[in-house]
Amino acid sequence: MAKGAAFVQALKDSVVIEKPRINARISFDKKLVMDMLLLMVAGACTSLQGAVNGALSIHTNGGFSAWLSFAIGSFVLLLFFLIDTRGAKTINWKSAVKTAPWWCWWGGLAGAAYVLFITLFIPYRGAAVVSGVTICAQMLTSLFVDSFAFFGCIHRPASIPRLVGMALLIAGVLMVALN
Repeated sequence: MAKGAAFVQALKDSVVIEKPRINARISFDKKLVMDMLLLMVAGACTSLQGAVNGALSIHTNGGFSAWLSFAIGSFVLLLFFLIDTRGAKTINWKSAVKTAPWWCWWGGLAGAAYVLFITLFIPYRGAAVVSGVTICAQMLTSLFVDSFAFFGCIHRPASIPRLVGMALLIAGVLMVALN
């Protein structure tokens, strides 16, 4: 019965109803602004990547286009990694192998699936529909991960404003997809 009670408690902890904050002070955070700008660039890059990969897949095929995208991206990330870690000298590899959960080492599979699927679907579904659906799926999954603090993420329960925002996002994606 302890497992059932723990599950019910996890569900209760995953959703929180907050009181509205009236006259809440809003502070300007330069780091937050820079983070948001860089994340907007990242979001634009994912849409551009899908469109470019989709165009190449018309002339070659989806598998090659997705592979080439990963190959070029891997090269750029290898350069960044080597510069950032001074040739990998700043990483304690023995500790990382011993302490990191097994699933941490397999994140590239999700990225490969994403790149392959957007490459295959954008040429005939369009960038807006494919991006909208994938962004919606990202948000739903992220909300779930945050709500239950999976994969070492900070616990951020699903609040009413977050759930309303998610519903609005789904409605927006449906409006774009169904035209």
